[in-house]
Amino acid sequence: MSDIVEEIRQAYGRVGIALDRPATYGTYYRLLCAGCGKMVGNVGDRLLPDMAAALVERQFDLYATGLLGCGCGHQRQVTRGLDAPRWEAAQRRQGGTS
Repeated sequence: MSDIVEEIRQAYGRVGIALDRPATYGTYYRLLCAGCGKMVGNVGDRLLPDMAAALVERQFDLYATGLLGCGCGHQRQVTRGLDAPRWEAAQRRQGGTS
């Protein structure tokens, strides 16, 4: 596995999303909810170093409020455990429910 694919795996894993097998020609990977296994998107392996972590970090509020990720709520739970004060602030900013 390439370094960038491992970096992508770790970045999304931090918010409760698993990287699945390549979807097309080894350049796009399916993103699966680590809680229920539902597909939540795709990501390409052509990202620059540190880009995956930056993307996931900037989308924290969206995962925390359930606007991005899986409807089962797994990403909301994971982000709450990751950084509770930031999670609470995201709820206030995005109008999410606790």
